[in-house]
Amino acid sequence: MKKNLLNFVFTTVLIALGALAQAQVRFVEPVFTNVTRTSNIEYDTNRSVNILFGQVPGQLPIITVSLKCDIYQPEGDTLAERPVIILAHTGSYLPAIINRQPTGNKDDSTIVELATRFAKMGYVVVAPNYRLGWNPQTTNAEVATEQLLKATYRAAQDIRNCVRFLNANASTYKIDPNKVIVGGQGTGGYVALAIATIDRRSEIENNLKFLRADASPMVNVDTLGDWRGRGGVMLPGYPFYFNYSGDSALKDDIHMVFNYGGAMGDSAWLESSSTPILGIHCVSDPFAPYKTGNVVVPTTGTTVIPNASGAGDVIPKANAVGVNNKINAVNFTDPISTRAMAASNNVKNLFPFQTPTPEGAPWEWWDRNIVKNINIPAPGAGYLADSLSMLTNPTMSAAKAKAYIDTIAGFIAPRIAAQFDLADFSTSVKELANYNSNMLIAPNPANSFVQVTLPVAMNSLRIVDVTGRVVFEQTNIGSREFKADVRSLNTGVYFIHVTANDGKTGVKRLAVK
Repeated sequence: MKKNLLNFVFTTVLIALGALAQAQVRFVEPVFTNVTRTSNIEYDTNRSVNILFGQVPGQLPIITVSLKCDIYQPEGDTLAERPVIILAHTGSYLPAIINRQPTGNKDDSTIVELATRFAKMGYVVVAPNYRLGWNPQTTNAEVATEQLLKATYRAAQDIRNCVRFLNANASTYKIDPNKVIVGGQGTGGYVALAIATIDRRSEIENNLKFLRADASPMVNVDTLGDWRGRGGVMLPGYPFYFNYSGDSALKDDIHMVFNYGGAMGDSAWLESSSTPILGIHCVSDPFAPYKTGNVVVPTTGTTVIPNASGAGDVIPKANAVGVNNKINAVNFTDPISTRAMAASNNVKNLFPFQTPTPEGAPWEWWDRNIVKNINIPAPGAGYLADSLSMLTNPTMSAAKAKAYIDTIAGFIAPRIAAQFDLADFSTSVKELANYNSNMLIAPNPANSFVQVTLPVAMNSLRIVDVTGRVVFEQTNIGSREFKADVRSLNTGVYFIHVTANDGKTGVKRLAVK
């Protein structure tokens, strides 16, 4: 009997959440319950650095690799053309574990979680792998800079070729070729920001920061192909192609980018012709400067990118040169935007994350037991990767990471919707349906008390666990603010449901630690 009652309650909660979703705003909030993920679709093949060269006899330095992606789509969607978001993963241009990190591919927990969130809002989301390879052990600054620059360049070409693949299959995946967004996490942030800004050969070959000692360019467009993946010829005296040219007949346009982590190699690339840019960045990021500074390889102390610029400098400049004018015309009043404006000193499109310790990626999490037991490429490799990553993410957990991802998705999605006219912002789009985004809960994660705030007086508040069980309830509140005691709750994920005096409702995820 108890089991049947629990099933009934759980089903009732799901039905209620489903009814609520119908009132929500597509492309701004979740409107779909389920997502279909199609994995390991080959979008391209190209020439890549072989990380086994010099370690395994008979290996060639340049090899052809298959590049694959996962595509996430909202289940049951009938829209014929949908915006597409491409998410570029982190990983320092090396495979996970080899890079001394637990992360580094399209299957990373953060990529899967964020892709699912966006797909539930109605977007098509693509998570591609891109070409990897460089030598992180070199202490020659010029060599390290050249190798990292080329790695970023190849990854940018791969994203362009991924766009070509999507446009060639637009009807299959129901994609609107005029609404292509690229988001980059960590290392992927470098890629996204380069894509947004590099549009001339001179920006690559004449940049003093990226010239060798003999004044020759580290990246030669003739041999490596251009920044859109087109061209590339065999280097004289060298028996290898470095790039298979992308089909110039297929569109590869990208219309907007965002980064959470990473930096721009040179802020001089950012001009009025660049695409709109949104930025999320940890102020104390030890791997990429929040404003402008040198990028240093932690293991060698070698400076690889002098004077790179993070979101703290990139976004104010993007706003100033006009690339974000359309987004800036909207007055976002939701709690996430309010917090972002306060944290950034009223810089629009920028969300600086303040963390208690130096962190670059509080949105990441992994299974420590699995990672620590990985002994490839050498015994103890996984244990080392886990230990090093915990130094810069000491409170790592799924609950913490998902709370940050809530904020990332909640900050990015409305601005995409504003840029592409996907929602009506002439009035507060949130107030038309419910108080989901006007509802503020803090702190989140919480471990003692959580304060809930609405724009109007609340009538009732409930906290529900993932099984649908009501674990806290308060009625007849009659105030815009209410502090709930969560000290008795177990660590995990919950949902706070409120009903306002005007009859509208709101739901927010709460992590209890």
